[in-house]
Amino acid sequence: MNMNEIPAIREATGAFCRSILESILPAIREAARFQGYAIAVHGSLKRDIDLIAVAWTDQARPADELVRVVQGAVGGILGNCLRIAEPVMKPHGRIAYTLIHPGFAGEIDLSIIPPHEKLENKNV
Repeated sequence: MNMNEIPAIREATGAFCRSILESILPAIREAARFQGYAIAVHGSLKRDIDLIAVAWTDQARPADELVRVVQGAVGGILGNCLRIAEPVMKPHGRIAYTLIHPGFAGEIDLSIIPPHEKLENKNV
């Protein structure tokens, strides 16, 4: 049996994820806002922290720049934040990054919807 399938461990991991999220989310949102993004929480928070970043302003920076400032925001609170693996392309142009903090049992899955080219017809 996988450790995350044991109800007590799954509940404890969820509580830990919620606690970590509560401490890092304000800093992540503030850092993202200065990059032109809005941040939303997605998922159950049972095994990991799922965040969605959506380009929100005309000045939204490229996704890799957002990831760096999010890493800095998390690292400023938890002491460190590492990006593992290469980003993965997802449907609708979404780019998925996985971030970890040494000592945190879960991951931070950050999905970014980057800025798109401006539409010529604004009546769409």
